[in-house]
Amino acid sequence: MGIWNGTLVYVGARTLLAGAMIALLLRRRVGPWHAGGQVVSDLSCAACLLAYVNPGIREDMGILVIPLLLFVLYWETMRFLENRQAAALREEEETWLDNGLRVYGMIWTWGFVLPAMLSGAFLIFDLMAPNQWPFPNPRPALVCAPQRVRPGEQITLRMRVPHGSELSVFTPKGRALVIVPYRAKRAQPGQGFAWIERVALATDTIAGRVSPGSTPERVFADSGVYVLSVSSEAELSASLVCRVRYTLGTS
Repeated sequence: MGIWNGTLVYVGARTLLAGAMIALLLRRRVGPWHAGGQVVSDLSCAACLLAYVNPGIREDMGILVIPLLLFVLYWETMRFLENRQAAALREEEETWLDNGLRVYGMIWTWGFVLPAMLSGAFLIFDLMAPNQWPFPNPRPALVCAPQRVRPGEQITLRMRVPHGSELSVFTPKGRALVIVPYRAKRAQPGQGFAWIERVALATDTIAGRVSPGSTPERVFADSGVYVLSVSSEAELSASLVCRVRYTLGTS
């Protein structure tokens, strides 16, 4: 979590500087539209930076990163051109304050705008080619949520694709029930269970089999810890596993 904490500090410092910039814009009476555009640009940059290091934020943002990054590109380019034009008009009467603002603008662009735009570009690349860029703090290969469930609730499995083609559950009594059986024939990329990223299991209705020809059995029948396994073969040691605690009753 070190990079996440570091990014939070970086985004916090960026937010303070952005607030100072917006206050300066309002003081110079540039108008609410200009100040509002700067706020949207700064928030978009912060969102891209946080999404780059956090898989949950990255998933929630999704395709929204495209219009956000396009707005940042438009806004920062427009602001850069406006500043250059204004500097050219008052070149002969330039003051130390103008020089300071120019230096501040360069530091802001290179230190805080470009990193956010690069983060957004990698997020867009991940949309076009999922799981091809090594983001920091990647989501675990298999996540079960929630980790405590009761009758009538659902368990959501989030899996990094491609993964194994078999889904099994090991009950508190040590029984192994296969929900999705292993298939020796490999499916085409993008097809079959191995390419499914999310599965929802209803505790009241999900059933599994001890063997291919056996009668389906209800999986969640007793209170205790259940181990959910995703594998290419029926071997726990070679599997991705997560655990959930199932509790009967309301206590």
